Parts: sequence; structure tokens; C-alpha cells
Amino acid sequence: MMEIRHSILFCFAFFILSQLSAQDVMFPDRHSTTFSEAWLSCQTAPSPNPLRGNGHWILYNLNDTYALQNSKIWNFNTPERINSYNNESWSVNPLQGKLADGMRDVMIDISIDGINWQEWGRFTIPIGPGSSMYQGVAGPDFGGKIARYVLITGLSNHGGTCYGLSEIKIFGSVATISSVEDPLKDATITASPNPFNNGSVISLTDFPTGEARISLVDINGREIFSNNIDIQSNNTTFDISGAQLSSGLYFLNISQNGASKSIKLEVIK
Repeated sequence: MMEIRHSILFCFAFFILSQLSAQDVMFPDRHSTTFSEAWLSCQTAPSPNPLRGNGHWILYNLNDTYALQNSKIWNFNTPERINSYNNESWSVNPLQGKLADGMRDVMIDISIDGINWQEWGRFTIPIGPGSSMYQGVAGPDFGGKIARYVLITGLSNHGGTCYGLSEIKIFGSVATISSVEDPLKDATITASPNPFNNGSVISLTDFPTGEARISLVDINGREIFSNNIDIQSNNTTFDISGAQLSSGLYFLNISQNGASKSIKLEVIK
């Protein structure tokens, strides 16, 4: 199994040390605390996944398609300097960003083509310890899901004004595109009427039979509701009520068999 390691600016960078000190042996997986090797977002931007709306996010292009397995994450980590080097400004000035800027709750999506997204789910990252011996924490287990793109969207941080993350390391093996089959490639979603006021009828065509998850999110990526339905035929319909929805754009997402489809809905009142 190979290691897919992405730091923010140095992708697939491997460093070989000719000598290991006793400290290196004790802390074999220390993360660099150099600010240039971390990511800090203080302004929202439109997400590559329309379901997430505007937010603080990181998109990783793994440069090939992999069967992803377990992972490790280093949150934003800025130790306070306890000494200085000849009183040089770079060694006495506070590091940029704060531990509180580290991401807390994140939503993780994966994709093969960067256009169609599959939701892996939520994950909580502990706050960085502010130590130069920081060795990260266990990240999500992707369970062999196939992807080339990994999208991490910050839902909350640890109380800071920005959103930060240092590094994620994912283990996996190369998977050829020909071995990947999209179970929803022929499935379609339609809504009538759309735009709507009081409600709309959602029609699902050519979805596989079985349980599917429905979720509705607003333009900012906040989930309005989610539910499970049992698809028993090639043509399944259900109603979406507009009674509790404000005017605006929403995204209806249908997830099934490790894949997903979505449609944009508009409420006008």
C-alpha cells in the first residue's frame, strides 16, 4: 500500500534524513511548523462542490485515481517561540495564525472527475497542541472508496477568526478508471415546478432499487434536512414542501451505493 501525502504547498514531497537524532526516533512523525507549509483561509469562496456553497475549503488533486484507505491529519499548529535567534525579527515575532483557527468540524467529499461529488461525511479534528513535537491525529478511513479529488470543507473551527489546516496523509493504491463503475450514471432527478413556492414534486428515474439518502442544503452548505427513502421502481416520486423554506437557492442531493446525484432548486416567495 502506498502513501499519498499532501501538504498544502508541497504535494508528494518526501524528505530523507541521513541521520536520526534521539528526538527524531521518539517523535518520528513530527509535522513542520513552518507557516508556508500550512493553509489559512480568512475569506470564504465558492466551493468546487455546489452543494457546499461558499465556505472555507481545500481541494486536493491526487494526480491519479486511488482506492483510498486510512489517513492522518495535522491541524493548524503554531507553537509559541520560547527563545530567539540573536534577536532576529523572524525568530521573535509571533507566528501567523492561532491554534484556535484550526478546523474543528469538517465535511469531506470525494470525486473521480472533480465535477460529480460523493459525500464521505463529517469528521472532527482536535485542536493543535502548539508543540513542535506535534505528530498529528488519526484521520478518516475512506474504506477503499475510489477518488482523485478530496475536498475538505470547514464547518467550524476552534474559536478563531480564520480556518486553518496543515497536512493530510492518505494511504491507498492506484485504481484504474476502467475499474470504477458509477451506479448512478444513468439516473436522473427532475423537479416540477422549479422554481416553486409551496412545494415541488421530485422524480427519480433509473435509480437502482433499494435505500437512498436524501439531503437538502442551502447555498451556504448548511443541511436543511435529510431522510432515507426506499426506491422500489425505476420511477419514484416524492414531495418537497416549501412551507418552511425561505426564498433562495437550494441543492437536493440523492446518495446511493457510494455515489450521488444532485439538482438545484429555487424557492420564490
